[in-house]
Amino acid sequence: MRSKTIAHCPLDILYLVVKLLSPDEWRTLCLVNRNFHAIAEPLLYSKIQWSWQHKKRPPPILQFLQTIISRPELAVHVTNIQLEGKYLSNNGNTYSIPLIPVSGAELDKEIEFIQRSGVSYSDVWIQELRKGVTDAAVALLLAQLLNLRRLVHESVFLQRSTLIGMVLRSTICESGKYRLPSFPHLRHVSVLSQVWWDRAREAENVQNTPDFLPLFYLRNVECMSVSIKSSAAFEWPVAYLPEPSRLTSLHLTSVREAHLSDMLQVTKNLRKLSWEWYYDYGLDDEFNKPIVYLDHIDSALSHVPPTLRELNISADIGIGGNDCWYPGVSIKGSLHKMADLHHVKRLQIPLAFLVGFVQDTTKQLQDMMPRNIEFVTLTYDLCIQEDPQRRPDMPEWDWEDSGVLGLLQSWLGFWKSCTPCLCGILLIVESPEEHIGVWDSDMIRRLSDLSIRSGIQIDIERREILDYLNLIL
Repeated sequence: MRSKTIAHCPLDILYLVVKLLSPDEWRTLCLVNRNFHAIAEPLLYSKIQWSWQHKKRPPPILQFLQTIISRPELAVHVTNIQLEGKYLSNNGNTYSIPLIPVSGAELDKEIEFIQRSGVSYSDVWIQELRKGVTDAAVALLLAQLLNLRRLVHESVFLQRSTLIGMVLRSTICESGKYRLPSFPHLRHVSVLSQVWWDRAREAENVQNTPDFLPLFYLRNVECMSVSIKSSAAFEWPVAYLPEPSRLTSLHLTSVREAHLSDMLQVTKNLRKLSWEWYYDYGLDDEFNKPIVYLDHIDSALSHVPPTLRELNISADIGIGGNDCWYPGVSIKGSLHKMADLHHVKRLQIPLAFLVGFVQDTTKQLQDMMPRNIEFVTLTYDLCIQEDPQRRPDMPEWDWEDSGVLGLLQSWLGFWKSCTPCLCGILLIVESPEEHIGVWDSDMIRRLSDLSIRSGIQIDIERREILDYLNLIL
């Protein structure tokens, strides 16, 4: 009797074995025989992952495009694409967007595809592709992926994004009008551009436009992280509003308070919301100012749905433009309406957003806490400021450790009546100075006593040394 090998197994059993192998092994199996090829090839093309780390070594975008345009059946297998790389740096400054080396003779089929698509901007698209502009190449890549389920698009690929935005609008918002996919299977999206001032982007006069708003029109998206630029050009790409009814997790960067409401009014079923406030002088315009408008944030949060369970707000500043200092920041308004978010169970927020920069013993954390909150993270975001002018409207952070402890004592003295579901509090501190952010052994002991008396666990994380103390107090 002839012995049987794994190759004689039924195809469904063979698939279960082969899918556990590595991409290199799939590539090898494609050369073995037809059965192995039929199983391994879809797996090999299912996930495309490129990382762009060096200016002169771009990923093989054009070569891959040539392959899948010549053999469209391969593009059908691609369900997950990850374009990785934060930014290409030169002594702290970002490089200008590299052009991809391209030969005109290589682009015949790519140009034919663009012309057949029927979009009005085909001439510009072709012109940019011939130059080797990454924006045009990535836009063309996305236009091939009928069965895409996961998209990760990091900032090195997004220094220019105008054509990507135009293609997203044509594919998603004007579905059926052009010979382009509409991404009906896309569930997970992460498209995050650089939030801070980009010298290279400014030098090339790249417009600051909200290119990724079409992503809100994805019918089946469930989890989305996206950078939406706040600018005078902000408007929804088509006349009707999006209805991302399956979107449950949203992470927003770049968008400022003035436009936050626009995002939250259309996201009716969120369970988790994260938003990053950011400013540096290089971004300064009519929407990007060194002022935290708490009333705008409060108004925006009034639109969050009753399904929301987790709310994370962070804030940061950077050195941009021709400045050499971290900018000063002022805070206007209050977040008192946040207490009405009774459905929120987890909250992370800068302490300064709740009590300001100036130590004030009349401030009370419990006045702004959702009643049914269970876990709260209070951060020292924006505590680093170096405004040399020392303007009175931009006070520096001066909450001493004893003052922060007083805030917690005031709250936890009767937490059962105002936040009866509370289980734990985490403090994220940074940049220790005299009496500020130090939390020495005596303060830790007093914090431990408070934890024991109240029955609420209190942890501390020191961000600057990445040392999570995880104090079981």
